[in-house]
Amino acid sequence: MSATNRGVPTREERLHTITAFVGSGQELEHNARAGCVKQQDRRFSQAAACAEMMPLCNSALIDGNVVIAHSPVGCSGMLTLINLFNKTGRLMRGLPPANVRGISTNLGERDVVYGGADELERAILEADRRYNPPAITVITSCASGIIGDDVDALVTRVQPNVKASLIPIQCEGFKSGVVATGYDAFLSSLLRVIDKPKRGKKRKDTVLLINPLSISRPNEVEIERLLAKVGLKAQWFPLFTDFANVRNAAEVGGASTLCSLMSNYFFQEFERSFCVPFAEPSMPVGVEFTDLWLRKVGDMMGVSDRVEEVIAAERAAIEPQLAEIREKVRGKRAYVGFNLEKSLSLQSLLTELEMVTVVSTGFEYSDAYGKAAIENLNSRCGGKYTLHIGNFQHFEWANLFHREKPDLLVGGLELGGWALRQGIPVAPVLPHTFFLGYGGALSCGKDIVNSLRNASFSANLGRHVKLPYRQGWYESSPLAYIGGKQ
Repeated sequence: MSATNRGVPTREERLHTITAFVGSGQELEHNARAGCVKQQDRRFSQAAACAEMMPLCNSALIDGNVVIAHSPVGCSGMLTLINLFNKTGRLMRGLPPANVRGISTNLGERDVVYGGADELERAILEADRRYNPPAITVITSCASGIIGDDVDALVTRVQPNVKASLIPIQCEGFKSGVVATGYDAFLSSLLRVIDKPKRGKKRKDTVLLINPLSISRPNEVEIERLLAKVGLKAQWFPLFTDFANVRNAAEVGGASTLCSLMSNYFFQEFERSFCVPFAEPSMPVGVEFTDLWLRKVGDMMGVSDRVEEVIAAERAAIEPQLAEIREKVRGKRAYVGFNLEKSLSLQSLLTELEMVTVVSTGFEYSDAYGKAAIENLNSRCGGKYTLHIGNFQHFEWANLFHREKPDLLVGGLELGGWALRQGIPVAPVLPHTFFLGYGGALSCGKDIVNSLRNASFSANLGRHVKLPYRQGWYESSPLAYIGGKQ
């Protein structure tokens, strides 16, 4: 568990994760099988998400926790947006209204010269006095990393003076260009506060499920419904749950996730520390990938025979409505834009609806959580779609929208605005959207139909909005700044 003390290995080091690629799904599959997926350096990068953002935003959603950003005040700016997620998520789960609780040490020039340890100690003591929380997460930053503050040593020294469990998270943004490294830092930091289960305390019918902040309560309800049909229960971890549920996380019979992108490192350490088996299937979106998810979880928990009965019944129940949706969207060209795990899972649903995916976007790629899904999709749809890997490169998104002119974007907050500016309707998959499981397949399919039917807003917007890039960029190859390609 030493990684939790001094920081986790980066995704680049551990998984050879890449953040720059434009090519076909077939090309990436070929490269992956040959073991030659390599980072293609960018000669220009417009933007990038910071790995610090993931621990900051996710730890704020642990019920009762206080987040301390040991950073300049700007680094904690995301907490304002996350508070909207927090209020909506709490409302959906029947939790009492509450704001996220955060403190910034507000590092300035003097702190960079003389150190910020004193500011951090004062922040910890104030957080404990003001809120009396069960836990306090201390998030490091580029500034604290450059200063060299020994946050772990300070936390160890201060811990006896506060009631809260102190959880340091080493996630300096300059360490990794892959935002998902922040997920590893966040989840693995929780290992230090998970208790070893007492004898006889194991709940063998319970699955620990990691719930990303982009997964709303209706999706959790659908997963609970499906697990209940095979005799299993879900324990959600760690968002929108109280700290006691974090403490007893190891009392379960197995563990899985709704997004393997974020859980990969944590599960390895979790199994090593607490002997809890885990399964990491693709996100359960659409019929095919929900089948796969249930089968893998069922195999792990020893209920495979019941799983097949549930799959057959669920397929039969939704097929008439899926057929109706299919008739309305068949042949429509879609651009899918999220992190890669979510994009590929939604692309699977689009394939089942007989839509054509022209571009699928991901912020990063690794064989560990991308290869199997890409092979599955390529076997079903030919692999001729464009696969774009880029860490929030807006100018490349705009180029691909202009080049491909899709009928629709199935995407989130990150790409939605860019599509609308170019007159492309959007079927948004947002944190409150229901899209997981068999019920989610129907709900998402209906959203797509409605978005295609009501395209006037995007068309009007596209006619009146001036785009920020020169016309020459739209006439260039989207690969122009990747690895020297033209």
